[in-house]
Amino acid sequence: MDSAPDAEVQAAERALAEGEAQRCRSLVEPLLAKNALDWRARALLTQALEALSEQHTEAGEHAQALALYQHFHKVVVEGLQLRLTRSDSQPDASQQDALTGLARREALELRLPPMMQQALAGNRGLCLVRMELDPLQPSRVALTPGLVDAVLRDVGAIVRAHCRAKDLALRYSAESLVLVLSEVELSTARTVCERIRRAVQAHDWAPLHEELRVGVSLGMTALRSGDSINQLMARAEAGLISARRDGRNCVRTGVLS
Repeated sequence: MDSAPDAEVQAAERALAEGEAQRCRSLVEPLLAKNALDWRARALLTQALEALSEQHTEAGEHAQALALYQHFHKVVVEGLQLRLTRSDSQPDASQQDALTGLARREALELRLPPMMQQALAGNRGLCLVRMELDPLQPSRVALTPGLVDAVLRDVGAIVRAHCRAKDLALRYSAESLVLVLSEVELSTARTVCERIRRAVQAHDWAPLHEELRVGVSLGMTALRSGDSINQLMARAEAGLISARRDGRNCVRTGVLS
């Protein structure tokens, strides 16, 4: 079994959401000690360690911040190695979202840090995109039972068709996706985002409902030296908020004030 008891994981998630990164760490480290293949606990631990490192940096405690970041990196690398060396021959269904066919949210914490490091070390671009399904139109059609899930299934297929093996595409929340595009600058990432947006809009949705219209909003940003995952996500989120404000079904670059 590769997942921790839900109660313990949920307690760790609440602690992290409330800014108690140390408590989150104390909850998930014992879970990993019992089961190194617990991907949910490992993802929470990486988030907690990163948050603690940032807290010590802001307090001017650079030695502690560095030690925590090194621990964060060790946990990430260990997780990647475990995935590569698992002895069972069956695919790990926990890595994939059953509805969209994309990776699950946990992949962001496991795969993004090494992707960022490789991009910076090789002076290669990397862009992160926040993408969400716009409210289905007409609004009365959106009430059709099972329609949103069916739309997300097709959107997932469209996104997979526009991503390369070295990219990362995952379902971040109910109707929100994240794309990490490797070795691209903002101009190229914008082109990819526009292609996905147009493909969703032009898709034949009639088999689901003859009146259905679907759009997606996308916010994007490029990796900068010194970025944390949280900073990268925050800028992409700012772009997504701009897309919502501009009427949705568009692509915007995130800028933080």
